Amino acid sequence: MGLPQSSKEERLAVNATISSPVRARPGWLMALGLWQLLFGLGSGVAMGMVASGTGIEVIGTPRLVLLGALGLAALLALLSVFDIWRLAHRGRLIAFVLNLILAAVAGFFTLQEVNVFNGLDALGANFGRGLPFLAVMAVGWLVSGWATGVRPEWERALLLTSRGLMAVGAGALLLSVGLLPGLWTFLTRIVQPPAVIFLAVAVLAVLVLRLVKSSQATAAFGSTSKQLEVIDGIAFVSPNILGFLAFLGGPLVISLFVSLTDWDGLGEASFIGLGNYIELLTDPFFHRSLLNILFFGVVAIPLSVIPALALASALNMKLPGMRVFRALYFLPAVAGVVGVALIWKQLYNATIGYINYALLQLTEFVNLIPGLELTAPQPQWLSNPSTAMLSMVIVFVFSTIGFNTVLFLAGLQGVPPTLYEAAELDGAGVWGKFRNITIPVLAPTTVFVSITTTILALQLFSEPFILNAPQLSPNGPDNATLTPVIYLYQNAFERFNQGYASAIGWVLFLVIFAITIVYFRTQREDGVLTS
Repeated sequence: MGLPQSSKEERLAVNATISSPVRARPGWLMALGLWQLLFGLGSGVAMGMVASGTGIEVIGTPRLVLLGALGLAALLALLSVFDIWRLAHRGRLIAFVLNLILAAVAGFFTLQEVNVFNGLDALGANFGRGLPFLAVMAVGWLVSGWATGVRPEWERALLLTSRGLMAVGAGALLLSVGLLPGLWTFLTRIVQPPAVIFLAVAVLAVLVLRLVKSSQATAAFGSTSKQLEVIDGIAFVSPNILGFLAFLGGPLVISLFVSLTDWDGLGEASFIGLGNYIELLTDPFFHRSLLNILFFGVVAIPLSVIPALALASALNMKLPGMRVFRALYFLPAVAGVVGVALIWKQLYNATIGYINYALLQLTEFVNLIPGLELTAPQPQWLSNPSTAMLSMVIVFVFSTIGFNTVLFLAGLQGVPPTLYEAAELDGAGVWGKFRNITIPVLAPTTVFVSITTTILALQLFSEPFILNAPQLSPNGPDNATLTPVIYLYQNAFERFNQGYASAIGWVLFLVIFAITIVYFRTQREDGVLTS
């Protein structure tokens, strides 16, 4: 039995569409491909201008990084043109990411050209003038809330009064801080080139983003639900991603390149390959810094973790006044490293410090025993090579043990009480419950605390930098407190050897990364961390 005529025509049309090398494409899709082509060509032109120094003058390492970024953008944009023509989802994804970055970069340059950032500084400096008018707005807001609970005949009058107060306060606030003149200046500058050009590019990029995310694009590219989730996820985390690229990821890549160069931070960078890393192998100061930080970590990390666990177990008891003790132990973490270090610097003073004074008083008390004539020890805490690093350990432990205690305390709050009750029924004592219940259940928390404390310890900088100043250098006596981060700082900002400093930073990064991997591997084998 033959098919109906209409069915035959439909099948012929479908077969013709499939066999046709070029399918009919909507006009917006052609426009998208043309825009991506312009994107790629524009990136290539900008790359040539940077390389030749025509119109865009960038020198040193930033020039090489900018060349690489523009080259990558041009390559991806041209690749997206090919994928868009083939109706491949990859082209849609590349177009979305590139235009998202373009919108952010063009928007930033727009704000930079109209001098918005300096205007924000001026607004912050003048904000104090508007505080009285802000108080007037607050009074109006309070009156509006109070108006809902009064008599109906008074409610309307109070609402009008509150709105009037808030309007007058807002207008006076804008005038007092200079925001209205600033807005006029902003509007007059944004219509002038090159700000208007950057603004137009940003607007076009935003329109392309809306087009790429539209339902028409989903139908044309045949995107699956998982592919749409990827695009939505990128859009959702884009502020964090852009911030990461601008302030962490980008500088990280730049520092990797700088570590392969001989650069003073100002002039042209000379590529020397692994020369900086080879020099580190024979650098006695770098070796000393590694030995110092190894000793510091071996001593400070256990003293910051194990007592914190014991302290958290004590603070977890339901006794009167425990909340006060929890706040007191957490106080050093709130005070900050600088404040804590300055206090300990006074305590360590060899002549007027309270530590040596306490040792003197204790010795005199012990000498009251007949037959004893002890001499009070008066250590030179910071100026003696044998005690300098130990002094840093004490300050570090004092600064971190409170925060670690809070983390352990949070973990203890999540231990089911039924486990302790069952252990008590089995006759387990305090130590038995701690060893067989608390420690295993807190294993993930312990891993986290150990990793974060290790990272902080290996990045030791603030304590020796503050405690040794100004009498001693951060290296301490006989380089006793020299650490990799301090050595990095000295090479980067005192000797202006940015390439060598970047190599030190990357070696330290690899050491920390390797230790973190060992932590995770060990705990995964023990079944603490499971995927």
